[in-house]
Amino acid sequence: MTAPTFAVERTALAWRRTAVACMGTAALFLNHAVSNGWRGASAAPVVAALTLTALAFIAMRRNQILLHGQIRDSALPIAAVTLMVVGVALVAAAIGLTDPVAV
Repeated sequence: MTAPTFAVERTALAWRRTAVACMGTAALFLNHAVSNGWRGASAAPVVAALTLTALAFIAMRRNQILLHGQIRDSALPIAAVTLMVVGVALVAAAIGLTDPVAV
């Protein structure tokens, strides 16, 4: 194993930022579910929050792998993260279109 380079460190930090952003967004989805009284339509935000939590674990795992110098093929985690982000974005769009916030 070689010492991590700056590029690897930046990539590891990007995965960590992704994990933090996922947890913050998951909290917002849960807040939406709670503020709407946990009715039937709350299933989508809860599933989105669980998906983002799984994504955060994947991101933290990638962070640790990179920081320990175990550079491997990253096609599977990147594909999984892409699918998760697209799915959560579709849920967020559906919530925004069907349950707009009254201003």
